[in-house]
Amino acid sequence: MQSEYGNINSPQELLEFMNNNFNYGYVDKNNQKHNEFADNFIVQSGNTMIQNKWGNCFDAVEFERFWFTNHNYEFITIFEMVKLDYPNNYPMHSYLVYKENGCYHYFEWADYNLRGIHSFDTFLEAINYQFEHYLKVLDGLNITKEEKQKIIRKSYKKVEGNISILDFLKNVCNGEDVNEVSEIF
Repeated sequence: MQSEYGNINSPQELLEFMNNNFNYGYVDKNNQKHNEFADNFIVQSGNTMIQNKWGNCFDAVEFERFWFTNHNYEFITIFEMVKLDYPNNYPMHSYLVYKENGCYHYFEWADYNLRGIHSFDTFLEAINYQFEHYLKVLDGLNITKEEKQKIIRKSYKKVEGNISILDFLKNVCNGEDVNEVSEIF
């Protein structure tokens, strides 16, 4: 699989590679794989994900970041969540947007309903496309109007791989707010 990965030359080929070689799920600190959320799961580095062949959106973005960096693309990684002062079961999500040929491309592997590469004229269109989907998911979970106002969207830099979700959240929540941004790169 490493040699196949080394021959990937485009984002489309990267997505196809991920579709063919990775399972969606969680890897815990004992390297056990879970189909459902596991309390002790780790956020993997790109190298670890290729070894385990399992990952969720956080892992996938780090794997994607590794490829896009090595192929000299301009890109940004974004994290979104409902940030409340009490425990909740609302989903969190990370994804990547890259720029190519003057367009912005939302690259999605982890969310099966949006899986693919979606192209837009502006950065704002790209992130709002995904955000509208996120809002629909939250509406289906009966989120309150007050809770919906606590959604954060942050751009974030590379995180150290194989860290706890709490350490991951500390890192990404310190990223730059993208709610009001029209162009990042």
